[in-house]
Amino acid sequence: MDIVERFKKYIAFDTTSDENSLTYPSVSSELEFGKILVNDLKELGIDAYIDEYGVVYGRCENGKEKTLGLISHMDTAPTIAGGIKNPRIITSYDGKAIKLNDKYTMDPKDFPLLNDVVGDDLIVTDGEHLLGGDDKAGIAIIFEFAKYYVSHKNEFSYNLAIAFTPDEEIGKGALHFEPSKMKADLAYTLDGESIYEANFENFNAASAKVTITGVGVHTGMAKDIMINSALLGIEFNNLLPQDMIPSKTEGYEGFIHLCSFNGDVEKTTLEYILRDHDKNLLEEKKKMLLSARNSILLKYPKAKIDVLIKDEYRNMKDYFIHDMSAINLINKAYLESKTKINYLPIRGGTDGATITYKGLPCPNLGVGDFNPHGRFEFVSINQMKKMVSILIEMFK
Repeated sequence: MDIVERFKKYIAFDTTSDENSLTYPSVSSELEFGKILVNDLKELGIDAYIDEYGVVYGRCENGKEKTLGLISHMDTAPTIAGGIKNPRIITSYDGKAIKLNDKYTMDPKDFPLLNDVVGDDLIVTDGEHLLGGDDKAGIAIIFEFAKYYVSHKNEFSYNLAIAFTPDEEIGKGALHFEPSKMKADLAYTLDGESIYEANFENFNAASAKVTITGVGVHTGMAKDIMINSALLGIEFNNLLPQDMIPSKTEGYEGFIHLCSFNGDVEKTTLEYILRDHDKNLLEEKKKMLLSARNSILLKYPKAKIDVLIKDEYRNMKDYFIHDMSAINLINKAYLESKTKINYLPIRGGTDGATITYKGLPCPNLGVGDFNPHGRFEFVSINQMKKMVSILIEMFK
């Protein structure tokens, strides 16, 4: 089975994670898919098992002292339907608009990333499903590399360790991942877009829940008595920097994002996420919320406002500035394969950040998957295959 056949096999299996589920993994199909991956790994000659949390671990030894790990996630995003059965292959893409179905067309004018893959063989959706390249392209790449590794063990300087995690798309991918089970010295998540980009920086992240309690009375007797918590919620949000939001920031610029606003006269809740690559600037954003609270209370002393702030994950750059071993290995592999590489900060999180702070350094590599989480997703077969050759150089 080649990399394209394997990719098509895996994306046909619907593993859409469920953010409202109380189980782990969030859907039983992830467990079923994990068992399939275990069997497929064993067929290649990889020792593999699935643990009680649905995390798949695999290993192949060649007697070397150190081990490199490769990690991808099994679930796909809960945005539109997964489990696509009829993806289409476009040979030698000509740079023109791609008709997905009678309703949807993917045009380079709207999706300029298509300009970067002219001449490549692409796999596109039917316009009604997620393709699932995030992250089954990563899984297919790992399998293709593992197949080569097993038959060329003596070429490599490292043992091979593999892990496939559930529920990454709902923020729980590394929740039950255990470095002690993977037994690697360094690891890499294969979960990025272009293979010509890698990541060892991500946001520091926090969440905040603001609960405002007002005073409700009959509207006919409200003067100087009623405190409308919904109006206070609007006023609270207006006290925050109006340009410090996702739609007005880029690159290293952080933001305070209002995710939800629900309320009435007596009770209103506002939920925020706070992001910044600089941990000190993230602390400043927390202070902005507390300052807004104090301003509202000063103006409306009969109101009550609770601000609950929780830290979520950290920027893994803070680790790598002290130990660049994993990054140096990426640079070596790209140099040997005569491939360009650019390091970009992730404007979001990555399982690799959590795994890094669990004690296993874990930067992120690209897989050739573009426009993820929607019907316009596509993968470059050429980039998937090229990443296999880059991994070969990395392990040598």
